[in-house]
Amino acid sequence: MISKENEKVFEQIFKIVAPGQPLRTAIEKIQEASLGGLIILASIDEMKEYIDGGFKLDTSFTPQKVYELAKMDGAVLISEDLKIIHGANIQLQPDKNIETNENGTRHRTADRIAKLTGNIVITISERRKRITVSKGEFKHTLELIGDLLIKSSQAINSLEKYAVSVNKYMEDLTISEFENTVLLEEIITGLRHYYLMFTMDKEVRQYIMELGSEGRLVELQHHEIMANQKNNLIDFIKDYNRKHKSAEKIFVDLMELSKDDIRDDVKLAKVLGYDLKQDLIDENLFPRGYRILNTANKLTKKDVENLVDNFKNLSELLNANYDEIYSIKGMGKFKTERVLRLRERYRHLL
Repeated sequence: MISKENEKVFEQIFKIVAPGQPLRTAIEKIQEASLGGLIILASIDEMKEYIDGGFKLDTSFTPQKVYELAKMDGAVLISEDLKIIHGANIQLQPDKNIETNENGTRHRTADRIAKLTGNIVITISERRKRITVSKGEFKHTLELIGDLLIKSSQAINSLEKYAVSVNKYMEDLTISEFENTVLLEEIITGLRHYYLMFTMDKEVRQYIMELGSEGRLVELQHHEIMANQKNNLIDFIKDYNRKHKSAEKIFVDLMELSKDDIRDDVKLAKVLGYDLKQDLIDENLFPRGYRILNTANKLTKKDVENLVDNFKNLSELLNANYDEIYSIKGMGKFKTERVLRLRERYRHLL
Protein backbone atom coordinates (compact mmCIF):
# COMPACT_ATOMS: atom_id res chain seq x y z
CA MET A 1 0.00 0.00 0.00
CA ILE A 2 1.20 3.51 -0.84
CA SER A 3 2.51 5.50 2.13
CA LYS A 4 0.66 8.64 3.25
CA GLU A 5 3.42 10.99 2.06
CA ASN A 6 3.23 9.50 -1.45
CA GLU A 7 -0.58 9.46 -1.79
CA LYS A 8 -0.79 12.78 -3.66
CA VAL A 9 2.00 11.74 -6.04
CA PHE A 10 0.25 8.40 -6.67
CA GLU A 11 -3.03 10.19 -7.40
CA GLN A 12 -1.32 12.71 -9.70
CA ILE A 13 0.38 9.92 -11.67
CA PHE A 14 -2.72 7.78 -12.14
CA LYS A 15 -4.85 10.68 -13.30
CA ILE A 16 -2.73 10.53 -16.45
CA VAL A 17 -1.48 6.93 -16.76
CA ALA A 18 -4.51 4.89 -15.63
CA PRO A 19 -6.10 2.60 -18.25
CA GLY A 20 -8.37 4.59 -20.54
CA GLN A 21 -6.19 7.72 -20.41
CA PRO A 22 -4.54 8.86 -23.70
CA LEU A 23 -0.99 8.59 -22.33
CA ARG A 24 -1.66 5.03 -21.13
CA THR A 25 -2.86 4.20 -24.65
CA ALA A 26 0.49 5.40 -26.03
CA ILE A 27 2.44 3.44 -23.40
CA GLU A 28 0.53 0.25 -24.17
CA LYS A 29 1.13 0.65 -27.90
CA ILE A 30 4.87 0.94 -27.23
CA GLN A 31 4.81 -2.09 -24.96
CA GLU A 32 2.77 -4.23 -27.36
CA ALA A 33 5.26 -3.48 -30.14
CA SER A 34 8.09 -4.72 -27.88
CA LEU A 35 9.73 -1.31 -28.01
CA GLY A 36 11.59 0.40 -25.23
CA GLY A 37 10.75 3.98 -24.37
CA LEU A 38 11.47 6.94 -22.14
CA ILE A 39 8.78 9.60 -21.70
CA ILE A 40 9.29 12.75 -19.66
CA LEU A 41 6.53 15.20 -18.73
CA ALA A 42 8.31 18.55 -18.66
CA SER A 43 9.07 21.65 -20.71
CA ILE A 44 12.22 22.19 -22.77
CA ASP A 45 13.32 24.91 -20.32
CA GLU A 46 13.05 22.55 -17.35
CA MET A 47 15.16 19.95 -19.14
CA LYS A 48 17.64 22.06 -21.12
CA GLU A 49 20.61 21.55 -18.78
CA TYR A 50 20.25 17.76 -19.13
CA ILE A 51 19.59 17.59 -22.91
CA ASP A 52 22.44 16.64 -25.23
CA GLY A 53 20.92 16.11 -28.67
CA GLY A 54 17.53 15.34 -30.20
CA PHE A 55 15.09 17.52 -32.11
CA LYS A 56 12.37 20.00 -31.25
CA LEU A 57 8.79 19.36 -32.41
CA ASP A 58 6.20 21.38 -30.46
CA THR A 59 3.39 19.42 -32.09
CA SER A 60 0.02 18.50 -30.63
CA PHE A 61 -0.09 15.36 -28.49
CA THR A 62 -1.70 12.15 -29.70
CA PRO A 63 -1.04 8.57 -28.52
CA GLN A 64 -0.17 7.51 -32.07
CA LYS A 65 2.49 10.24 -32.42
CA VAL A 66 4.12 9.22 -29.14
CA TYR A 67 4.15 5.59 -30.28
CA GLU A 68 5.82 6.46 -33.60
CA LEU A 69 8.38 8.75 -31.95
CA ALA A 70 9.26 6.05 -29.41
CA LYS A 71 10.70 3.97 -32.24
CA MET A 72 13.75 6.23 -32.02
CA ASP A 73 16.31 5.69 -29.26
CA GLY A 74 16.01 8.91 -27.27
CA ALA A 75 13.40 10.23 -24.87
CA VAL A 76 10.07 11.79 -25.85
CA LEU A 77 9.42 15.10 -24.09
CA ILE A 78 5.75 15.97 -23.49
CA SER A 79 4.19 18.95 -21.72
CA GLU A 80 2.81 18.23 -18.24
CA ASP A 81 -0.74 19.05 -19.42
CA LEU A 82 -0.33 16.43 -22.20
CA LYS A 83 -1.15 18.91 -24.96
CA ILE A 84 2.22 19.35 -26.68
CA ILE A 85 5.00 16.97 -27.68
CA HIS A 86 8.03 19.23 -27.26
CA GLY A 87 10.69 16.94 -28.69
CA ALA A 88 11.85 13.42 -29.50
CA ASN A 89 15.03 11.36 -29.87
CA ILE A 90 16.33 13.44 -26.96
CA GLN A 91 19.63 12.34 -25.48
CA LEU A 92 19.94 12.98 -21.77
CA GLN A 93 23.00 13.58 -19.60
CA PRO A 94 21.90 13.65 -15.92
CA ASP A 95 24.36 14.03 -13.07
CA LYS A 96 25.96 10.59 -12.64
CA ASN A 97 26.66 11.35 -8.99
CA ILE A 98 22.94 10.91 -8.29
CA GLU A 99 22.61 7.48 -6.69
CA THR A 100 20.40 4.91 -8.40
CA ASN A 101 19.74 1.22 -7.83
CA GLU A 102 18.38 0.72 -11.33
CA ASN A 103 19.98 -1.52 -13.96
CA GLY A 104 20.26 -0.59 -17.62
CA THR A 105 21.07 2.77 -19.14
CA ARG A 106 17.47 3.81 -19.82
CA HIS A 107 16.23 3.00 -16.29
CA ARG A 108 19.25 4.60 -14.61
CA THR A 109 18.80 7.78 -16.68
CA ALA A 110 15.07 7.89 -15.91
CA ASP A 111 15.64 7.46 -12.18
CA ARG A 112 18.21 10.26 -12.08
CA ILE A 113 16.09 12.66 -14.14
CA ALA A 114 13.08 12.03 -11.89
CA LYS A 115 15.15 12.76 -8.79
CA LEU A 116 16.84 15.82 -10.28
CA THR A 117 13.72 17.51 -11.70
CA GLY A 118 10.79 16.14 -9.69
CA ASN A 119 8.95 15.60 -12.97
CA ILE A 120 7.06 12.46 -13.98
CA VAL A 121 9.27 10.08 -15.95
CA ILE A 122 7.94 6.89 -17.57
CA THR A 123 10.21 4.04 -18.60
CA ILE A 124 9.11 1.16 -20.81
CA SER A 125 11.51 -1.78 -20.69
CA GLU A 126 12.04 -3.47 -24.05
CA ARG A 127 13.16 -6.87 -22.75
CA ARG A 128 11.23 -7.22 -19.49
CA LYS A 129 8.17 -5.31 -20.77
CA ARG A 130 8.09 -3.50 -17.43
CA ILE A 131 6.61 -0.02 -17.14
CA THR A 132 7.98 2.15 -14.35
CA VAL A 133 6.68 5.59 -13.40
CA SER A 134 8.95 7.83 -11.31
CA LYS A 135 8.59 11.27 -9.74
CA GLY A 136 11.26 12.52 -7.37
CA GLU A 137 12.05 9.67 -4.99
CA PHE A 138 8.73 7.95 -5.70
CA LYS A 139 8.75 4.99 -8.05
CA HIS A 140 5.93 2.65 -9.07
CA THR A 141 5.86 -0.29 -11.46
CA LEU A 142 2.59 -0.67 -13.37
CA GLU A 143 1.03 -4.09 -12.93
CA LEU A 144 -0.87 -6.09 -15.54
CA ILE A 145 -4.60 -5.33 -15.56
CA GLY A 146 -5.45 -8.98 -14.90
CA ASP A 147 -3.23 -9.07 -11.81
CA LEU A 148 -4.70 -5.79 -10.54
CA LEU A 149 -8.25 -7.09 -10.98
CA ILE A 150 -7.45 -10.20 -8.93
CA LYS A 151 -5.82 -8.15 -6.16
CA SER A 152 -8.61 -5.57 -6.13
CA SER A 153 -11.23 -8.34 -5.92
CA GLN A 154 -9.45 -9.81 -2.90
CA ALA A 155 -9.24 -6.35 -1.32
CA ILE A 156 -12.97 -5.71 -1.93
CA ASN A 157 -13.82 -9.01 -0.26
CA SER A 158 -11.71 -8.05 2.76
CA LEU A 159 -13.29 -4.58 2.87
CA GLU A 160 -16.76 -6.12 2.82
CA LYS A 161 -15.88 -8.35 5.79
CA TYR A 162 -14.59 -5.35 7.75
CA ALA A 163 -17.76 -3.40 6.89
CA VAL A 164 -19.95 -6.29 8.10
CA SER A 165 -17.98 -6.29 11.38
CA VAL A 166 -18.47 -2.52 11.74
CA ASN A 167 -22.20 -2.77 11.03
CA LYS A 168 -22.62 -5.58 13.57
CA TYR A 169 -20.63 -3.56 16.11
CA MET A 170 -22.90 -0.56 15.55
CA GLU A 171 -26.01 -2.66 16.11
CA ASP A 172 -24.58 -3.89 19.42
CA LEU A 173 -23.54 -0.35 20.36
CA THR A 174 -27.05 0.94 19.71
CA ILE A 175 -28.44 -1.63 22.16
CA SER A 176 -25.87 -0.56 24.75
CA GLU A 177 -26.71 3.10 24.18
CA PHE A 178 -30.44 2.56 24.72
CA GLU A 179 -29.72 0.45 27.81
CA ASN A 180 -27.20 3.04 29.14
CA THR A 181 -24.51 0.36 29.41
CA VAL A 182 -21.81 1.70 27.04
CA LEU A 183 -18.30 1.15 28.38
CA LEU A 184 -15.08 2.91 27.36
CA GLU A 185 -13.73 -0.51 26.38
CA GLU A 186 -16.57 -0.83 23.85
CA ILE A 187 -15.73 2.55 22.29
CA ILE A 188 -12.05 1.59 21.97
CA THR A 189 -13.13 -1.60 20.19
CA GLY A 190 -15.22 0.51 17.81
CA LEU A 191 -12.27 2.71 16.89
CA ARG A 192 -10.28 -0.43 16.16
CA HIS A 193 -13.01 -1.78 13.85
CA TYR A 194 -13.22 1.50 11.98
CA TYR A 195 -9.45 1.80 11.64
CA LEU A 196 -9.20 -1.63 10.00
CA MET A 197 -12.08 -0.89 7.63
CA PHE A 198 -10.77 2.50 6.52
CA THR A 199 -7.23 1.15 6.10
CA MET A 200 -8.59 -1.45 3.68
CA ASP A 201 -10.77 1.25 2.08
CA LYS A 202 -7.62 3.23 1.30
CA GLU A 203 -6.06 0.18 -0.39
CA VAL A 204 -9.17 -0.42 -2.51
CA ARG A 205 -9.29 3.24 -3.58
CA GLN A 206 -5.68 2.98 -4.74
CA TYR A 207 -6.58 -0.05 -6.85
CA ILE A 208 -9.51 1.88 -8.33
CA MET A 209 -7.17 4.74 -9.31
CA GLU A 210 -4.67 2.31 -10.80
CA LEU A 211 -7.34 0.42 -12.76
CA GLY A 212 -8.82 3.54 -14.34
CA SER A 213 -11.56 2.65 -16.83
CA GLU A 214 -11.02 -1.05 -16.08
CA GLY A 215 -12.07 -0.57 -12.46
CA ARG A 216 -15.72 0.48 -12.87
CA LEU A 217 -17.15 -2.69 -11.30
CA VAL A 218 -14.72 -2.47 -8.37
CA GLU A 219 -15.69 1.19 -7.93
CA LEU A 220 -19.41 0.34 -7.84
CA GLN A 221 -18.82 -2.41 -5.26
CA HIS A 222 -16.68 -0.04 -3.20
CA HIS A 223 -19.33 2.68 -3.27
CA GLU A 224 -22.02 0.25 -2.10
CA ILE A 225 -19.90 -1.09 0.77
CA MET A 226 -18.69 2.30 2.02
CA ALA A 227 -21.93 4.26 1.58
CA ASN A 228 -22.42 6.46 4.68
CA GLN A 229 -19.61 4.75 6.64
CA LYS A 230 -17.58 7.95 6.95
CA ASN A 231 -20.62 9.89 8.21
CA ASN A 232 -21.35 7.15 10.74
CA LEU A 233 -17.80 7.30 12.06
CA ILE A 234 -17.87 11.10 12.31
CA ASP A 235 -21.12 10.89 14.34
CA PHE A 236 -19.60 8.13 16.49
CA ILE A 237 -16.60 10.37 17.22
CA LYS A 238 -18.86 13.35 18.04
CA ASP A 239 -20.83 11.20 20.47
CA TYR A 240 -17.80 10.19 22.55
CA ASN A 241 -15.19 12.87 21.86
CA ARG A 242 -13.64 14.58 24.88
CA LYS A 243 -11.15 16.66 22.93
CA HIS A 244 -11.55 20.27 21.81
CA LYS A 245 -10.91 19.14 18.27
CA SER A 246 -13.21 18.57 15.28
CA ALA A 247 -14.37 15.05 14.45
CA GLU A 248 -12.67 15.31 11.04
CA LYS A 249 -9.31 16.06 12.68
CA ILE A 250 -9.78 13.17 15.08
CA PHE A 251 -10.49 10.91 12.11
CA VAL A 252 -7.15 12.00 10.64
CA ASP A 253 -5.44 11.31 13.99
CA LEU A 254 -6.97 7.83 14.08
CA MET A 255 -5.81 6.94 10.57
CA GLU A 256 -2.28 8.17 11.31
CA LEU A 257 -1.86 5.47 13.97
CA SER A 258 0.33 2.52 13.05
CA LYS A 259 -0.93 -1.07 13.04
CA ASP A 260 0.97 -1.60 16.29
CA ASP A 261 -0.72 1.46 17.82
CA ILE A 262 -4.23 0.11 17.30
CA ARG A 263 -3.43 -2.89 19.47
CA ASP A 264 -2.72 -0.45 22.30
CA ASP A 265 -5.87 0.56 24.21
CA VAL A 266 -4.07 3.53 25.77
CA LYS A 267 -3.26 5.07 22.37
CA LEU A 268 -6.72 4.42 20.97
CA ALA A 269 -8.41 5.93 24.02
CA LYS A 270 -6.14 8.99 23.72
CA VAL A 271 -7.48 9.65 20.19
CA LEU A 272 -10.82 10.61 21.76
CA GLY A 273 -9.26 12.37 24.73
CA TYR A 274 -9.43 9.61 27.35
CA ASP A 275 -6.50 8.83 29.64
CA LEU A 276 -6.50 5.24 30.85
CA LYS A 277 -4.33 6.29 33.80
CA GLN A 278 -7.32 8.26 35.06
CA ASP A 279 -10.33 6.87 33.16
CA LEU A 280 -11.34 3.27 33.86
CA ILE A 281 -11.70 1.04 30.80
CA ASP A 282 -15.01 -0.20 32.24
CA GLU A 283 -16.21 3.36 32.83
CA ASN A 284 -19.83 3.95 31.80
CA LEU A 285 -20.16 6.47 28.94
CA PHE A 286 -23.18 8.35 27.63
CA PRO A 287 -23.39 9.33 23.94
CA ARG A 288 -24.41 12.85 23.02
CA GLY A 289 -26.87 11.52 20.44
CA TYR A 290 -25.43 12.60 17.07
CA ARG A 291 -25.44 9.13 15.51
CA ILE A 292 -28.98 8.18 16.54
CA LEU A 293 -30.45 11.61 15.75
CA ASN A 294 -28.93 11.59 12.27
CA THR A 295 -30.98 8.48 11.46
CA ALA A 296 -34.18 10.53 11.88
CA ASN A 297 -35.49 11.75 8.53
CA LYS A 298 -36.04 15.47 7.96
CA LEU A 299 -33.80 16.62 10.81
CA THR A 300 -31.20 19.11 9.58
CA LYS A 301 -27.66 19.35 10.95
CA LYS A 302 -28.73 22.49 12.79
CA ASP A 303 -31.68 20.63 14.34
CA VAL A 304 -29.34 17.89 15.56
CA GLU A 305 -26.92 20.44 17.03
CA ASN A 306 -29.77 22.25 18.82
CA LEU A 307 -31.07 18.99 20.31
CA VAL A 308 -27.61 17.92 21.47
CA ASP A 309 -26.95 21.35 22.99
CA ASN A 310 -30.22 21.27 24.95
CA PHE A 311 -29.86 17.80 26.47
CA LYS A 312 -26.91 16.35 28.38
CA ASN A 313 -26.93 13.04 26.52
CA LEU A 314 -28.95 10.67 24.34
CA SER A 315 -30.74 9.07 27.30
CA GLU A 316 -32.02 12.41 28.57
CA LEU A 317 -33.11 13.39 25.07
CA LEU A 318 -35.05 10.16 24.44
CA ASN A 319 -36.80 10.44 27.82
CA ALA A 320 -37.87 14.02 27.13
CA ASN A 321 -41.56 14.70 26.60
CA TYR A 322 -43.25 16.35 23.64
CA ASP A 323 -43.24 19.89 25.10
CA GLU A 324 -39.55 19.75 26.06
CA ILE A 325 -38.53 18.84 22.50
CA TYR A 326 -41.09 21.12 20.81
CA SER A 327 -39.75 24.14 22.73
CA ILE A 328 -36.31 23.83 21.13
CA LYS A 329 -35.58 26.30 18.32
CA GLY A 330 -36.49 24.94 14.90
CA MET A 331 -38.47 21.97 16.21
CA GLY A 332 -42.05 22.03 14.96
CA LYS A 333 -44.74 19.38 15.44
CA PHE A 334 -43.52 17.15 12.61
CA LYS A 335 -39.85 17.10 13.71
CA THR A 336 -40.78 16.64 17.36
CA GLU A 337 -42.80 13.54 16.47
CA ARG A 338 -39.85 12.22 14.48
CA VAL A 339 -37.60 12.45 17.54
CA LEU A 340 -40.20 10.84 19.79
CA ARG A 341 -40.50 7.91 17.39
CA LEU A 342 -36.77 7.15 17.56
CA ARG A 343 -37.15 4.98 20.66
CA GLU A 344 -39.95 3.01 19.00
CA ARG A 345 -37.85 2.50 15.89
CA TYR A 346 -35.01 0.93 17.86
CA ARG A 347 -37.19 -0.93 20.36
CA HIS A 348 -36.91 -4.20 18.35
CA LEU A 349 -33.17 -4.24 19.11
CA LEU A 350 -33.71 -4.15 22.88
